[in-house]
Amino acid sequence: MEQHYGVLRVVGVRPPANTSPHQERYTGSLIPEEHLVHVITRTDTAIGRALNNDVVLMDPTVSRLHARLLLDQNGWHIVNLTAHNVVRVNGQPVQAGQSVPVQPQDMLILGSTMLQLIAPQRAPHPGAFDDVGNAPTERLPAPPSPSFPQASVPARNRSMPPALPAPQPQPQLPARSGAGNIPSLPVQPEPELAAQPWDDEEDVNLLGAGVTMQFALPQRMGIRTRWTIAGIGIAILGLSALVTILLNSVIGFSALAQYGPLTVLAALTIPVIPAIGINLLVNFMDRYEREPWFLRLAAFLWGALIAIPPALLIERQVDGALQNILPPGASDVLRSALQGLNAGLTEETIKGLGLLLLFFVLRDEFDNVTDGIVYGALIGAGFAMVENFAYFATQSHNILVFLIVGRIILGWLGHSTFTACFGAGLGYVRHTRVRWKQIVIPLLGYLIAVGLHSFFDFVDFQASAAVQAAPGNESVALFSLIAIIGDYIPPFLAQIGLLYILIKSLAHEAAVIREFLAVEVSNGVVRVDEYALLQNSFQRTKAERRVLRKSGLRQWMRVKALYQTEIGLAFRKWHVQMGDKPKLGYRQPEDAYRQRIARLRKEIRMAEMHRASR
Repeated sequence: MEQHYGVLRVVGVRPPANTSPHQERYTGSLIPEEHLVHVITRTDTAIGRALNNDVVLMDPTVSRLHARLLLDQNGWHIVNLTAHNVVRVNGQPVQAGQSVPVQPQDMLILGSTMLQLIAPQRAPHPGAFDDVGNAPTERLPAPPSPSFPQASVPARNRSMPPALPAPQPQPQLPARSGAGNIPSLPVQPEPELAAQPWDDEEDVNLLGAGVTMQFALPQRMGIRTRWTIAGIGIAILGLSALVTILLNSVIGFSALAQYGPLTVLAALTIPVIPAIGINLLVNFMDRYEREPWFLRLAAFLWGALIAIPPALLIERQVDGALQNILPPGASDVLRSALQGLNAGLTEETIKGLGLLLLFFVLRDEFDNVTDGIVYGALIGAGFAMVENFAYFATQSHNILVFLIVGRIILGWLGHSTFTACFGAGLGYVRHTRVRWKQIVIPLLGYLIAVGLHSFFDFVDFQASAAVQAAPGNESVALFSLIAIIGDYIPPFLAQIGLLYILIKSLAHEAAVIREFLAVEVSNGVVRVDEYALLQNSFQRTKAERRVLRKSGLRQWMRVKALYQTEIGLAFRKWHVQMGDKPKLGYRQPEDAYRQRIARLRKEIRMAEMHRASR
């Protein structure tokens, strides 16, 4: 089995200092390198630009064979294999052919690339946990000690290293010999470009920050208060479910009596298709810090059961008031605009209340923009499913094809898109400490949701009114059809925008894991292979599926829980950095996460031993 000794994390890559216009291609090649992690699987690791190195840095200011990272019984060391090129440890230069000690969490600079060594400490950390609530530090093998010229390096400094002189021509080195043997430094070609200095004053922006539920509700609440709130919530859910079921039953029985069982069957089955599709899409989007199944279900039920009755009641009351207020000669355009505004404002407000409830009551589970999009999409999916049931039950007998095209094929993401706009704005609150942004961004998301919904319904109402006012007029019917098809362009553009925001948010989630689990690797709480795996959601999913095939369902659930607990620890630490207050009592969520990680790892190990002994 391959041994994982540590990880080199790429903190940042600077553009070369002497890039000419015809060399701008290097700018694009540097972008993918930033924030990557390189797993260290050897005790003698060659680092450089050449493809035969163990760690390949696609940086034109790095030499072909730049440095060697060594591990022996005394710890980590880095050797500068160049005559004049840049190698620094915590800002201190490493001379040509010289070896200096490196500690986990230290910052290394090779050329224009800054890296951080993430590895377990050599001795148990005083705050680490063992199997009974303390996570043991990984024991590393002790390879033979190489002999190199040694240099002392001061303790790690989080500030940036001082400015560097421009690098000089590089020597050419032969292929490495055995560990412990450093040949003389023959001349090798100069690097293609000069390294950019790292200044002291400049701060590198590293990020751009089951256990959670124990601390999600305010801890000042007593048991009786919590049960009272839970009872009220269940009563509201039950009442809303009863009203929704009764309304749909009346619609269903009416459709059954008028149009026969096929209409009811279509109404019961077709609207479920987009709801299932949205749930699968959400499951794919939620890749890192996954939301609990019961909160996903709660969001869906809010849209399907709780939001429908009050939205229907309020919309009918407002529509009746508008009919009385508007003069008989009011234009159809004005009526359609007010009806659309009524629908958009009422429905997005009631759906948005579910998001606000999740955000304020279960704030620790509402982590970021991704969570806002996930919960908003699920609330919209539930609302659209029940709303589509009414449409298909009452209108599918004569416009079934139109309903399938308009509400299933083109508009299957409509309600989810509208509500996700508000969810994304609300999730942004977790990304900033700026007070005005915490108010303005969610408000902007809500206004976008209402505006998109209102405009969509306005076009729909106006097209329907035009067709009813001129029955049999083919030109009017054609114009209305074009208008309805064009009605899906604004939601589609909003979906493109949400996709862009989601991609940026997922990249930020990976950055949170990278940054806030680094010290947990050094403390022995998170293992090196897990640290590398958690940042690649697709590889993590493949690893989980291998466990399912090899070890069965229970072990698969343990492994998934372990990975999610480790990710949850990273997000909790990020929230603390972003200003979340400590919880009441001496036991903090961070400690609970670490203890659960240790327990899960012990259960996984015992299950593996039991399986091997059979």
